[in-house]
Amino acid sequence: MMAEIEKKWAACIVYYQDQESLSNLLDSLQSQSLKPTAVFIADNNSNQSPVLGNFSFPVTITKLTENKGFAAGANIALRNAIKDDFEYLMLLSQDVLLSSDSAEKLINQQLITKGITFPTMMNRNTNKVFSKGGSVNKFWGSVTLSTNKPLYDPDWADGSCLVFSKEVFEKVNGLFEKFFMYFEDVDFCLRAKKSGFSINHVDTLVSQTPKGPNPLLRSKNSVMLARRTGSILFKSSVTKRNLLGAGLLLARFKPREAANRLKGIIQGWVAEIE
Repeated sequence: MMAEIEKKWAACIVYYQDQESLSNLLDSLQSQSLKPTAVFIADNNSNQSPVLGNFSFPVTITKLTENKGFAAGANIALRNAIKDDFEYLMLLSQDVLLSSDSAEKLINQQLITKGITFPTMMNRNTNKVFSKGGSVNKFWGSVTLSTNKPLYDPDWADGSCLVFSKEVFEKVNGLFEKFFMYFEDVDFCLRAKKSGFSINHVDTLVSQTPKGPNPLLRSKNSVMLARRTGSILFKSSVTKRNLLGAGLLLARFKPREAANRLKGIIQGWVAEIE
């Protein structure tokens, strides 16, 4: 009985105007060997509310009055799950699909390690692995993902599929919403790790159709991330890296993208980070 209680978990989904992807994700959750006890969806003010099928678990939708981005939507869905007394939480992007044993493996690992657990992530567009955990190099100002083998001690994991406990979420006060989207997962994991929680890879495959950040958001959010760490070295190296990136875009005759990247650097330095 105790094991069954411990394995109760909630799926928390951020949704925005993609009915097909959401339906596929919910079907994927329904096919899990360890199904969610409940699903909580934050709808970022889509034009039309999602249509739900019949599932073995209840689905609660909270519609926001404006699109506040991935981080804000995630916080709402996660807090709703916590209000319903869920201890174990799985954060999901709407375009994610899980292998049939993914939830069971991730939750089982979570019961052991208590920190953050994450799967191998595959890009369905290319049929290639894009994440087995990520690292942050403050000297070079780089934030990267490993694609070949799991890192021994990862700094972060892709936020499209993360499992963690209520304790982790509350200890770091959720995701930082001023990122809007991109780099909020890096920031969340770094803060969790700083608070003493481990980040652990689980050998199960989850797929997604990721879209890379635009130049402005990439620059802005990476600078914000560096500033939030408080590291002078990281702030300097990230700024230099973004300036170099803008220069390379100019050299490739992409002046608009270069201008956006420069604008992002400025916005990242003036943005509120608390």
